[in-house]
Amino acid sequence: MILAAAAAFTGASVQSATGFGFALVLSPALFAAVEPFEAVFALLVLGLVLNLLVLRDAHRAAEGGRVRWDALRPLLAAALPGLAVGAALLALAPKPALQVAVGVGVVAAAALVWRAPEPSADRSGSGSGALAAGLASGALTTSVSLSGPPLVLWLRARGLAPAELRASLAAAFLVLNLVGGAFVVVAGGVSELVDPAVIVPLLALVVAGHLLGATVFRRLDPIRFSAVTLTLVAAGGLASVLAGLSAA
Repeated sequence: MILAAAAAFTGASVQSATGFGFALVLSPALFAAVEPFEAVFALLVLGLVLNLLVLRDAHRAAEGGRVRWDALRPLLAAALPGLAVGAALLALAPKPALQVAVGVGVVAAAALVWRAPEPSADRSGSGSGALAAGLASGALTTSVSLSGPPLVLWLRARGLAPAELRASLAAAFLVLNLVGGAFVVVAGGVSELVDPAVIVPLLALVVAGHLLGATVFRRLDPIRFSAVTLTLVAAGGLASVLAGLSAA
């Protein structure tokens, strides 16, 4: 759990500073430490608190950090059936397979976000693109808790300013965590999910990480910071792949 604790603090700092990255950093460590259902549920609960903190910051700030609900509505509507699909995968797949899936997903996500084109001034987007991004994000939320990459790529392509992107991602994650948590509870049962000995210490580290990340967001170049964090994320994903393969 020491690695998971460090990842919780780091992931919260990364997401608070850049708008995403909490689950990308924490998922590999948490899947290695606890059972899959418990890992996903803990990620959803911790992410819920983190995103509430980010939204509180955006509401208080004067830098234009408003939530772009016009861009989020089609994504979130498409995510609903994906949440059910992801919960079914979580119930059926063995832990080593999920560890490998988490690792591959993390590395691929880091590469996609790294190579994504600069945001466009065209904010319209296509309905099919929103559908694909929403379905993928929903399925990733309840299977391996990696909903961020499809949302990041879609919202970046809509030309959102950094403060808008950060606030809109927090709002999307908040909705997905709430609804996805309900799906995971139904699939796994409360007795298999809630372990205060795991969640409470990590929660304190998430709050501390958020405070650091909020300071970074205000003071540092987010593009440069994102480059460093994506490198760390890719390393974590590779570690998860190796752990899953060794346990298979």
